[in-house]
Amino acid sequence: MRSTSHPSSELNVASTSSTGAATAANLPLATAGPAAEYDEDIVRLFLAATILWGVVGMLVGVIIALQLAWWPANLGLPWTTFGRLRPLHTNAVIFAFGGNVIFTAIYYSMQRLLKTRMWSDALSRVHFWGWQLIIV
Repeated sequence: MRSTSHPSSELNVASTSSTGAATAANLPLATAGPAAEYDEDIVRLFLAATILWGVVGMLVGVIIALQLAWWPANLGLPWTTFGRLRPLHTNAVIFAFGGNVIFTAIYYSMQRLLKTRMWSDALSRVHFWGWQLIIV
């Protein structure tokens, strides 16, 4: 019968302690391969969209808060009333700002956790522009 060896079983006898067990200090270090090139462009795109939608959503929130406190801020136009701007504010903050925050974190952390680049840069761009189109 053929014996198969496991890389961890090939420790040098000198790397074992007096009890015969290998210590963490004596284990061989993993050799690092070439540095992975991550897709930072998609992270930057989602981060820029996060900042943009955050400013837009929170600015609309300030406007509708002003309308509640000071009624002339409604401007007398039907599309600038509180009832029309409140859904814009909530959707911009929840989906536009919040969604872009989540996607920024996912694209940043996933590549580092998996130690590899995203499978397709084009698919990442389709995801980015598709999400922005859904928001608008």
